[in-house]
Amino acid sequence: MKKIIFCLFMQFLCLPALAGLQLETTRVIYSSASSSGTLTLNNTTTQNYMLQTWLETADKKQSKSIPIQVVPPIMRIDAGKNATLRFIYSGRGLPDDRESLFWINTQEIPPASDKQNVLQIAVHSRLKLFYRPKTLNTTLEDEVEKLNWSLHGNKLSVTNNGPMYISLNKLHTGRSLSERSDIEIDMIAPHSTQEFNLPTSARLSGNISFNYVNDYGGTTEVADIPLK
Repeated sequence: MKKIIFCLFMQFLCLPALAGLQLETTRVIYSSASSSGTLTLNNTTTQNYMLQTWLETADKKQSKSIPIQVVPPIMRIDAGKNATLRFIYSGRGLPDDRESLFWINTQEIPPASDKQNVLQIAVHSRLKLFYRPKTLNTTLEDEVEKLNWSLHGNKLSVTNNGPMYISLNKLHTGRSLSERSDIEIDMIAPHSTQEFNLPTSARLSGNISFNYVNDYGGTTEVADIPLK
């Protein structure tokens, strides 16, 4: 029994490597200046796959009232080919003074196997879709620089007074490289404050350093931001 459980556990650990379809990005930035947002998928296998895609709201609940349509919601991607999903806003229902966040869900539907006793795994992927109104007249980089950080005991607060979601990644603590340790931090919504509990071993000086996820899905370092 233990061996069976271990094997199943290893199957789940290997899910990304077993995926038949590969996403070209880890997030979609949909500017209202464009007619649609796009997501390209590549089928690097020798088999044809079906793909089902749907959106959920920021609280991860599926909603029929989302004013962004997935085109097409179900598609076939042939072996060795790529395909592009489009996300089209109806033009009504979303604020124009801040970003809106949705979750893209993609569900692979693998081909039926002609062999017996074959375990097939349908991979379910999730990534963020940010709808960004063109009226914001700012950039993610500028908004990151405007974050306000404050320390109260072992609680670190960060306030985002801007209109964009900022996906914080890691906070660097320690006064030198030898003392440095990284603390996982989270995304902060527009016009909101997040509070993080720091371990007692964390050492913060008058300035902090951290990184965040940029529009391309990579991480950007920010150093020597003053604490207030």
